[in-house]
Amino acid sequence: MKGALELQQRVSAHADASCWYVAWSPAGTLLASCGGDRAVRIWGKEGDSWECKCVLADGHQRTVRKVAWSPCGKYLASASFDATTCIWKKTNDDFESLTVLEGHENEVKCVAWAPSGNLLATCSRDKSVWIWEGTSGSDK
Repeated sequence: MKGALELQQRVSAHADASCWYVAWSPAGTLLASCGGDRAVRIWGKEGDSWECKCVLADGHQRTVRKVAWSPCGKYLASASFDATTCIWKKTNDDFESLTVLEGHENEVKCVAWAPSGNLLATCSRDKSVWIWEGTSGSDK
């Protein structure tokens, strides 16, 4: 990359709450953000500006700390201070909640997909790392 970066747009991502993390989809066409408002927002380009395409607000009861796209871009994982991780499936221009992963005793701080797409790792304030495996029949 030559030269300096140039600001293209500034958006008020999570209104009255902190924005904790952003993650590009593998294709680079969508951006997911998460924050203190317990929501995940999906952003996409409309003309010359970035617009909020979807708000995933019914998955968590506390701050969402991290989001991660699966390598195929069909799934989004969100980790929360409510000790859960939600898995969302992208269908066309919308997202549906597939499952909620529970078991950590405290805040889930981070989530990451394996390059294969069939493993997911979560880590928590409870000082543990959990490895989750997709069930058969699930897409990568």
